[in-house]
Amino acid sequence: MQSSAAVALLGLALVGLCSCASPAELRAQDEAACTGYGFQPGTPQFAECLQRESLARGGTAPALGLGMGFGFGY
Repeated sequence: MQSSAAVALLGLALVGLCSCASPAELRAQDEAACTGYGFQPGTPQFAECLQRESLARGGTAPALGLGMGFGFGY
């Protein structure tokens, strides 16, 4: 039992380490992608591309959903 818990904990730690990227690194990746698409830095189209890249990534902070939701639809 202890070995499976240790393996699970190690797996979670590795997943956490693999997904770490600073906001500056993410921005650099987005800029490289947009430049590669042919957009020129400093243009509105470049800014829109950066926004699309960021949204496609799904944000930079991991979300942990805790709590309970209740709702009624009519």
